[in-house]
Amino acid sequence: MRKTLALPAVVKGIGLHTGVPVTMTFKPAENGITFLRTDLPAAKPILAHVNNVGSTLRGTNLINETAEVWTVEHALSALHALGITDAAVEMDGPEPPVTDGASDIFADALQKAGVKDLGSEQPVLNIKQKITYSCGEISYSAEPADKLTFTFLFLHKHPLVARQEYTLEFTPENYLKEISRARTFGFEEELAFLKAHGLAKGGNLENAVIVGKDKFANELRYPDELVRHKILDLVGDLSLTGRKLPPLKITCTRGGHKHNVIFAKILLANSEEK
Repeated sequence: MRKTLALPAVVKGIGLHTGVPVTMTFKPAENGITFLRTDLPAAKPILAHVNNVGSTLRGTNLINETAEVWTVEHALSALHALGITDAAVEMDGPEPPVTDGASDIFADALQKAGVKDLGSEQPVLNIKQKITYSCGEISYSAEPADKLTFTFLFLHKHPLVARQEYTLEFTPENYLKEISRARTFGFEEELAFLKAHGLAKGGNLENAVIVGKDKFANELRYPDELVRHKILDLVGDLSLTGRKLPPLKITCTRGGHKHNVIFAKILLANSEEK
């Protein structure tokens, strides 16, 4: 069933890339998940849908003819994990709060607000055969299964995180325990490049895992925190289909926001109407 919030939920903080303070308010709604920039007088709500992705530079950014919102994937991930299909999200800045770099603070606020049924069914992503997508060393697949699982293989040249693989059996309880606390991450050698390009202005050791040359700059929450965060991102990006994910075996190797969104569009195009 479609679900919305029983009461408003508020999260405050600074944006990961912009560093701009923002108050983010989730309100009950009945027209999907939308984002509204209240700091822009002429802004109209932006529907959280793959067709409205404007860019995927270090995050998933949504746009319409009046406004843009950056880095929405963590909030979307928490909404999807809790089964919330409809919410009017208001922001007085360009980017959601980075919080602790994960989605747990969003999930906590949403749970405290409570959830209510809207009395109608959410459309299902109706995949009847195996769907694949690849681009170089990056690959994705989704196929019918008896339960919904996400398997991600993260590979990197850095010796500290050369290979991480994780499989999540997707339930709200498993997501909250195993995925929601996994923080965004960056590599020490990338930081100068990011800041030179106006990114990661709000990033610090309180809200991101920093991988140094021979050690982590902060303590990990999970030994394989990086790959778990990749699943967190993937859940948020695939929620942009606007459909409920049925029992599927979803696998990904080396993926990121750009290809998550491409794969979401492919899945939507291959969804059969009931």
